[in-house]
Amino acid sequence: MSIDNAFNDDDSVTGRILTTSAHLMLYGIAITIATRTCYYLGIEHWTIRVVGFLASLLYLAGVLHNSLTRLCVRCMSEVPADAGARAQCEKPVLWLNHRLSGRMGILILVAIGIEVLVRGFGLPGQVVSLPFDLLAVLYMYSVWLHHRLRPWCPYCRRWDDGGGITEPSPVPVVEATR
Repeated sequence: MSIDNAFNDDDSVTGRILTTSAHLMLYGIAITIATRTCYYLGIEHWTIRVVGFLASLLYLAGVLHNSLTRLCVRCMSEVPADAGARAQCEKPVLWLNHRLSGRMGILILVAIGIEVLVRGFGLPGQVVSLPFDLLAVLYMYSVWLHHRLRPWCPYCRRWDDGGGITEPSPVPVVEATR
């Protein structure tokens, strides 16, 4: 079973679990904010780490669902009624989503790895990890938002001017008369 089929198979239990968990991504963001707030307040407990790990599993399911599969019925029902206006209001977040994809995303992962190493050299963990935590939460929100507003995203392929389509259109009158 490929990952596409795992998410798009509504008849299997695995497909329903993956699709449901992918749509809980926004709750994963809220859970991450709560667990990281505990970290910044100095509250350490194993349950907080387990809950943070579960939130990261929601992120993983959400990112896989948003990037590897087609829009499901639930995705289509979550598209806001004023999607075009919402996309214009959320332009900076959509821009961030496009900038952190590809090479920039890899650089961010490397920076997070460096942040973990720097924390080991005695700098206060809260000071070093705050910008990365903010960026990670904002990026996860941008992934969630972009999936809902993808057809209206001003940074995706431009649909109104052909946007790179190079094949010629058939002449319908000539083709239909033969």
